[in-house]
Amino acid sequence: MKFPSAEWASAYRSALNANPAYREAAAAWEGDILLLVKPADPNGPAPGVHLALAHGECSDATFHPDARGVVSEFVYEGTPENWQRLLRHEVDPVKAILDGTFRIRGNLVKAMRFTRAAKELVETAAQVPTEP
Repeated sequence: MKFPSAEWASAYRSALNANPAYREAAAAWEGDILLLVKPADPNGPAPGVHLALAHGECSDATFHPDARGVVSEFVYEGTPENWQRLLRHEVDPVKAILDGTFRIRGNLVKAMRFTRAAKELVETAAQVPTEP
């Protein structure tokens, strides 16, 4: 299935809720995050998936064809190519922030307290079948 899409968001929510490692790592987490795909054309749409997360569960995963107007506590943003690399386990999600491959907006102190949960978010995303 295509990333990002409504179908992918639904499959990801199911996979995330079935992941006991994520549930444990994110037990103290409460918040939301937008997985945003930076458009090649600055005037083009920026699709994304908005996740509502609380205590190791994802209550909602919503696909937005253009997510730039979505309000979220955190935004994790990368190019389409880098999202594909991330979903193929070719880049580490935390190192990707440090080297500028991905950009995160939000309370970085809070985000750094939950790096294990962030890794589980990505590990789970990589398990959802995604076409290039």
